[in-house]
Amino acid sequence: MKILLVAGPFISLREPYNGGTEAFIVEHANALVRLGHTVDVIARDADEKNLFNVIEFHESPLSMKDDAYRPCSEVLGQQHYQTLQYGMFDVSDYDVIHYNSFIPEIYSVGALHKTPSVLTLHLPPTEKFVLMYKFFIKHANVLPIGISKRMSQQWKAFLGRDVEVILNGILLEKWKLHARNADGYLLWSGRIAKEKNVEAAIKLANHLKLPLKIVGPIFDNKYFLEHVQPQLNERIEYISHATQHQLSKLVAGASAFLATATWEEPFGLSTVEMLASGLPVVGFNTAIPPELRHEKVSIAVDSHDWRDLVEPLEIAKKSEPEACRDFAASFDLKKTAAAYVKVYERIAKKVG
Repeated sequence: MKILLVAGPFISLREPYNGGTEAFIVEHANALVRLGHTVDVIARDADEKNLFNVIEFHESPLSMKDDAYRPCSEVLGQQHYQTLQYGMFDVSDYDVIHYNSFIPEIYSVGALHKTPSVLTLHLPPTEKFVLMYKFFIKHANVLPIGISKRMSQQWKAFLGRDVEVILNGILLEKWKLHARNADGYLLWSGRIAKEKNVEAAIKLANHLKLPLKIVGPIFDNKYFLEHVQPQLNERIEYISHATQHQLSKLVAGASAFLATATWEEPFGLSTVEMLASGLPVVGFNTAIPPELRHEKVSIAVDSHDWRDLVEPLEIAKKSEPEACRDFAASFDLKKTAAAYVKVYERIAKKVG
């Protein structure tokens, strides 16, 4: 099949990724190519090691800044310019289009294309995204897909229809299995923003007098300056953003991974990545979806109180690295890609 994946014309797919969605797009596109399909991805750029082809819509050499009729910055103006190019793009040669974008304009112009499409719902429903996706589903030949059962159920309530589930996955061999450092530091990874709640990890580490390494891009600078930076010291360390390879190396010195988000993670790729590396995960039920929970290696508590993580942390640290990896193997990217291919073939066949 010839497949078009849509990230967005100004979305970078270079490491370190902004989030799990970018990681999914890259790994899924590569997996599809390995299965024998031709894959193009609409994005700003991607690392050269990838197997898929990147389609770029370039910025205008003219200024797109507007101070008069509809005021907007140069960056936003260029984004509008690039997005409109997608509306002019010939998609007739593709068997299916797979959307993974959070950009409203993409769906406005994408609704004009008649090629059968798949829409992966990577985020929980909010007023903005509900309207955006309902509009797209109304006007386009598109099938929505949830990445976990709880995302599927949440979106079903808003879309008024069943939402199929295809669980996310990782390329297992990309994550090296490490021996456990039982006396090592705690590890936390994610974007630095209030809803990711790194403060809970800091409080837990301080209570246990354990080192903590914090990894991730700063999305909310005010939150970082007021709630995170004042607590950094020789034991509580912020390492900034990291590539998957760098994160894998950090696992080697860790004893456990903390998942403390207070918003409901749609899936939680980082949880699977850590488990694949042999590191047990402990966190809140909002941060660890039901599919990713395990009584010994991936323990979730029905709470947002860091004190409730003390006991399960002791249980998890007794697990074997091989047991963590065995559980992570349930979320193999090859299974994810194969499931999507079945969906692609089904919707393409209906049109044919």
